[in-house]
Amino acid sequence: MTRIEPEKSTNQLTAWRDLVEALEQVDAAWKATQPTGTDTTASSQLPGNVTVALVKASHRATEAIVGVTDILVDQYDSGSTFRGIASALRQALDKWPTR
Repeated sequence: MTRIEPEKSTNQLTAWRDLVEALEQVDAAWKATQPTGTDTTASSQLPGNVTVALVKASHRATEAIVGVTDILVDQYDSGSTFRGIASALRQALDKWPTR
């Protein structure tokens, strides 16, 4: 029997596009944190409150990326392309400190 997928609503498509844009912003923000030149110590001297906030936000972002990767498993090549990545990300998430 053929599985009929419901069409995505405009709101759902907007949410997916917003997610893509947010991921691109994360990439840009990450690149902006990287020190220029030969000095690589700038990022290692974070205040404690920023470090704690990064732990929490990174955990939530990793949860989101795991969800996205699970969708990609279903979308491409019957999952063979992303299955290993999804598994590794899930393992990392399971080990992530949440405090």
